Amino acid sequence: DGNMDAPPVLAPPPPEASWHTQDIDEDLAECIAAWAEGGGAALDSATGAPNAPYPPVARRRISSSGTAELAADLASLVCVAGDSERRHGVFGPVLTVDIGGAVFRTTASTLRKAPFFEPILERFGEGAEPTMGAMGSQDSAIFVDRSGELFGYILEYLRCGHWLLKERAKDPDFVNALRDEAHFYGLDGVSDCAPVPKISEFATVWQFQNDTSLYVDCFEQSIREDPDHQGLFRLCKYTGGLPLDQQTCTKRFKATSHSLQSVIAYFALRGFTLQHVIQNSMLTHTTSADGQTRSGFGTQYILSRPWVF
Repeated sequence: DGNMDAPPVLAPPPPEASWHTQDIDEDLAECIAAWAEGGGAALDSATGAPNAPYPPVARRRISSSGTAELAADLASLVCVAGDSERRHGVFGPVLTVDIGGAVFRTTASTLRKAPFFEPILERFGEGAEPTMGAMGSQDSAIFVDRSGELFGYILEYLRCGHWLLKERAKDPDFVNALRDEAHFYGLDGVSDCAPVPKISEFATVWQFQNDTSLYVDCFEQSIREDPDHQGLFRLCKYTGGLPLDQQTCTKRFKATSHSLQSVIAYFALRGFTLQHVIQNSMLTHTTSADGQTRSGFGTQYILSRPWVF
């Protein structure tokens, strides 16, 4: 019909647009090839897409129809790679271990740092499933009949190489129990790997008010075994014969110096730090062989350092 309008004629895309799409295709192909060489999935020679076991969305032929579809293809590859990494872990398959009823998830490379797990993992082999039973367990996990609470600290040590004990480092009974667990898992064969208690050694420098004499209550060996004290302290004649504290064997010394700064500096050079200053505290000191004492208010300077085992 002559009255009908003819359909519009679409002009072909400018040459530079097709060249732009072709450049993107080539760049994307190079990126995918480099990704595959670095450990990603190999590309199928016929389709140019990743081989199985990736899902169909990732096996689509890389199309040259536009940047949106190209971006979708690349995003599919990245998502599949992320899923694989989450399943297998950064350092190998993820393993499930059941320690006394407490379940932990970690990798074989982490467990191998403890000699105890080496023969168990050898049974699995390189191609074993991530959660394979061991030692006759009915569940799909490695089972060890030990303390799960203590193993949590063991596992953190295997992961980072440090004992993360926090406040529990001050509990000698807990640390001793943890040392036994470290021995069970074979960690005591590695130098400097056993946990140690975080126990402090204390020294108290004190003096009566309106008195220049300075006294020190501390472990006897802290001064006796120091070859550099050179007579800076002497054991008190009457109060130093017996320990002030039968459990810690603290004894009392009198400083030959009347300078508080010098006495505190002596202990600071040996690793002590000032923790507290207690003023107007009631102090008692024995002054004669027949037990006469002197009592009065004074000031105490509490110092401490980590105990060396």
